This record gives sequence, structure tokens and C-alpha cells, in this order.
Amino acid sequence: MNNERIKKIQRNVRKIISDFVIEELPDKDNIFGIINISDIILSPDWKYLDIKVSSFKNSELLCKTLAKYAHIIQRYIWKKIALRITPRVRFRYDNSGEISSWVNKIISEIEEEIK
Repeated sequence: MNNERIKKIQRNVRKIISDFVIEELPDKDNIFGIINISDIILSPDWKYLDIKVSSFKNSELLCKTLAKYAHIIQRYIWKKIALRITPRVRFRYDNSGEISSWVNKIISEIEEEIK
């Protein structure tokens, strides 16, 4: 499969999911705060679409909540993008922000000890 086509599909899926989160997800602001879609990965066989998400509040609940709407998001994708196979949507929690904060904290502590 053409790499440019996969990137285009991933960009379109990001837009569809962003629109869904903004327009359709109930009480998103009160429960989760800001929601970040950090990465979208289409499996080589096109059967799965892994979406990495994170939020400022209730991060552990975010993936579970979005998973409840996965079938609706799959329908959105099917309607908006012409694909032979509509991949199964899976949400994965992205903890890279927490890891980078932890690493920065350790680096700051080391720098303080060196001074």
C-alpha cells in the first residue's frame, strides 16, 4: 500500500475523531479537560486502527469512554472515507506526556545536584 495513501487516511481519521470528540462526546470538558489525539496507527492489514489519546483529567477513564463510542466512530469513518475495509477502532492511552514530565523532573534534580 502506498505510504502517502496511509498518511492521508490517518489525517482524515484524526479529523473525523476530533470532530466527534468536539461535537458528540457528552460532558467531555467537565470530565476530561483537554483531550489530545497524539497518534493514529493503521495496521498493515487494515483491520485495526489504533488511536492514542490522553487527557489532563481522568486519563484512565478516557479510553474506556471512547471505546463505548468506537462503533459510532467506525460508522463515521465508513461514511466519510471510501475504504474497502473499515478498520476496527481501538483506543490506547498515550502516557508519553507523563513519561516526558518524569524525565524532565529527574534531569532538573540532577542539574540541581551538580550546581
